[in-house]
Formats: sequence, structure tokens, C-alpha cells
Amino acid sequence: ISRGRALSVSTSITVEGCPTSALWGPYCNQTIETIGCSQFSRYNNSRDLLGLTINTRKILKTKENTRRTSFLSRSNHPIGHQLESNSTSVVGVENLITCAISNDSLCLRQGDIKFYFLDIVNQALQFEITAANFRLSQSASLICYLRCNALPQRDLHDYSGDISSAPLVIKLPNIGRWYIAIEILNKTQMRNTTAPMLDTICFSFDWQVTGCLNGKTGTDCLWEAYVLQRVPKRNPSVPFESYYVPTDERALLEYSHFSLEKFLTNSSFEQFAWTYFFLDVPQGSAGALIHVQLKSDKELNYELYSKYGGLPSNDSWDYYASRTSSSNSSVFYSLQNSTDSDMDLSIFYAKEGTWCFGVKHPNYTSNSQTYMSISLQGCHRNCNQKGVCHASVDESGLTFYSFCTCDRDHGGFDCSDELVSPNGHIRQSVFLIASNAAAILPAFWAL
Repeated sequence: ISRGRALSVSTSITVEGCPTSALWGPYCNQTIETIGCSQFSRYNNSRDLLGLTINTRKILKTKENTRRTSFLSRSNHPIGHQLESNSTSVVGVENLITCAISNDSLCLRQGDIKFYFLDIVNQALQFEITAANFRLSQSASLICYLRCNALPQRDLHDYSGDISSAPLVIKLPNIGRWYIAIEILNKTQMRNTTAPMLDTICFSFDWQVTGCLNGKTGTDCLWEAYVLQRVPKRNPSVPFESYYVPTDERALLEYSHFSLEKFLTNSSFEQFAWTYFFLDVPQGSAGALIHVQLKSDKELNYELYSKYGGLPSNDSWDYYASRTSSSNSSVFYSLQNSTDSDMDLSIFYAKEGTWCFGVKHPNYTSNSQTYMSISLQGCHRNCNQKGVCHASVDESGLTFYSFCTCDRDHGGFDCSDELVSPNGHIRQSVFLIASNAAAILPAFWAL
């Protein structure tokens, strides 16, 4: 049997960038300003949720201006405090941080652009950008562009607005690094009718990051939110295998599942309520998959939404599943073996960072018992018992990934495709024996 020539293919990917995140431009000669108090997190920007201890009082220290933040337990209503950029203060900012830049350090000519960045490392309710202390002509505007995890441009950004006329408010921003670009434009210049003016204008602006208290989230701080702790599995087949459980006495670390009804939001304001679970996919495990299961003793009446880096909702989600429908159009998503009482879904090659799973459920209480399990796995469905799961490291040495080595009868990334059936093996054997037997007489006659 001739299988043809074996070909070896190599691929080279080169990524060029500046030596630090504070520089940008084709020659890395332009700066991105950083603000020391722009961090909003009670967890001190920890990448590993295993090392977190949740208390009602913590201290957040930054190097610049020795700012200190005391996290206090307060009522569940957004409140605000001003934090001067050049002073040392102790303020209660569990749900708000304000940072300001004075007009002594921010001066632009019309047509120039200045970049800043803001780190959102925990789920926030909103952040707001406001400009002040400026004098603009009626034909000039102070334009602000925002983009998550990438530099914004005039024609490529997530949000934009004229902050000289009104603050720019971003509701439920994604977790990550938000880049902010400030530009002074002539309104007639935006219509491409005149050349930019060279007048220099100084101004100040500040941003406020607002969050909810007491484990709540959502636009009105009504829904319950839980941080899931990652627990490594014993004797894992791949290095990053683990499962997630709430950091609460209602769940036990020894079990990979927990009772969902114990954590659901109790609310009487709307017909449906939401409950959110946050988890962290650690660095080095981008080749893994997130496996979520819901098992109930009765018919499931829950909908499951997931989103990377943000809060999922009816209008904004990455993946969705319910008893009757799902977002099965993505190659990185699989919903299998689901019934009226069970839901089984997988997200392949999950990004490193924070994921949020939102459970939409009716407000009325039912006597059903539903167990939820969320785990980080290597091979999908353990290669369907038709192969062996292997783990390896990519060329950078920074990321683990897993793959299946299938038996001779199966193929596909999870060995779910049958290449040759048992009846096919029988037919092949019969034809092979018959063809060899038929060749005996001509071979004997040739002698």
C-alpha cells in the first residue's frame, strides 16, 4: 500500500512590539501615560484565585504618591470620594476610585493625540470620564476614544464621545486594560473642510470606576455574584486539570460539584433573576477547555450565558445554552448529550483570564435539586474512550496544550469520528484473503 510522500511543514510567526507597555508608535518613541490609582480590585490584581483570602477589610498600596485604599463594608449603594492625584489619602473606595490629571500636565495642540490606560481587574458597574478646566472655542471638541486591550484609533475603537460637552460613561466594562485616547479636533476638521489649528489647549480630566458592594453585581447591584476557587485535581492527566467551586461554606472543596439552588439570587423585582459566577483561567492553560454541566432531578428551567472578561446579559454574551436552544455556530463551543434535565457544554481553547457564567432563572422558588460543575480539562470527553490524551508545551514554553492520539478506527480532534466500522474491517479482511487466494492459481501457472 503506497501512502505517498510524507511532507514536513514549518510555520514562523513573528510579533514585533515595544520593550514596555508604556511606549507605542512605529519607532517606540511615544508614551502611554499611567495613573497610579487606576486599579480597581479588592484582590490586588492577583492572577491566581487560589491565593485569595476574602475579607471585609483590606489595604491596597501603590508606589506612586503612597496612596492607600481601605476596603470597608458599606451599604449596597454607589457612593463616591475624590482622590487627589498629588496627595496621600485614606478613602472608602470598595465601589469607587477617582483619579485626576491636572491641567498643568495635559496640554495638546489640535490634531495631536494623547494615550492613557486604565486597568479594570474586577467586575465594575461603570466607569466615567469627565473633562474640566478647559477653554475651547465653539468650533473645537475634546474627543475621547476607548478600546479594551488595544490602542484605539479614530476609525477603530469600542467607544467614543465628546467629553467637552458631557461625560463619557461605559456601563459594565469588560475586565482588562482599557486604553484611552484624548484628542482635540476642530468640528470643521472632522468634516475634512479645514486644516488643523496649532493652538495649544490645556485641560484636566478624571475617571471614576464604580462597583457594587457585598457580593452584588448588575446595573442596579441586585444580582448575586460569586468568585469560584480553582482546585487542582489529584493525579491529573494534564498539568492544568482542575475544577471550580464557590469560596463559601455552602460548597465543599472535596467535591467538584455544588448545589445551584443554594446560590441563586432571591429577587421579587422582575420575572427573571440572574446569578453570576466568576472564575480565572490561569496563565499557561490556553490550550484547555472549560467544561460546564448542569444536572437536575426535574426539567431544567435555567439559561446559561458565558462571557470572557465581562458580565453576560441577554444582549451581550460569547456563548449561550438553554434546554431548547444554544449558540452552536462557533467551532470553539460544543453542546452535547443534553436532555430536558441535563446540560453539558464545552468551550475549547479558553482564553487566559477572567470568565463569567451567568445563570438566568425564574424568580419563583422550586423544589428541584440541580448540581452545577465547572472544570478545566485537557481533551474533550477524554477522547471518547477511543484514544489517549497527551499533554505538551508549545514552542514558547509558556502554554500547555493537549491532544488525542486515536486508535486505528477513529479520528478527529476528540476521536469522535469513526473512520472504519467493525463491518468494514470484516469486509476488508474477506476481500484481502479472497484476492490473495485468487492470485495463487495464476502464480502456480506462471511457474
